[in-house]
Amino acid sequence: MRTDQNQLRFNQVLLTLLLPLAALLDLPFLVYLLFLLMVSQHTPWDLMVALRRLLRIPSRPVEEDPRPHRFARFLGGVFLGLASFFLLLGLKGVGYALALLVALLALVNLVFGFCLGCFLYLHLRYARALFTGK
Repeated sequence: MRTDQNQLRFNQVLLTLLLPLAALLDLPFLVYLLFLLMVSQHTPWDLMVALRRLLRIPSRPVEEDPRPHRFARFLGGVFLGLASFFLLLGLKGVGYALALLVALLALVNLVFGFCLGCFLYLHLRYARALFTGK
C-alpha cells in the first residue's frame, strides 16, 4: 500500500496556517472551507488533492499503510465539523478551540512526526485483536 507523503504534509501545513488565522481574525468561513476540504478526502472528489495539483506540488508516494492516515484525517474532519457547527451556533470560543486543537495536532505531526490519529488507530486495532482474536 502507498501513501503520498507530500499530500500529508500539504494537509498539515494548510491546517497549521489557516486555522489559527481563522481564529485570530475571526474568519469562520476558513474553518468551514477546511472542513469541506477534509471531508472531500473521503469521497471520489478529493479537493485537497486537486488543490495540491493546482499548486503543482509533486506527489511523493512511499510504501506505507494509508489506513492510519485516513483515520486521522477522518478524526480531523469530525473535529472541524464540530468546530463549524459551534461557529454556526455562535459559540465562537468552543468552535475556535476545536479548530485550534486540530491545528495543534497537525503542527505536532508536521514538526515531530507524531500522528495522534494514527496512534489511536493502531491502538484500536490492537484492542480489537485482543478482544476478537482477529
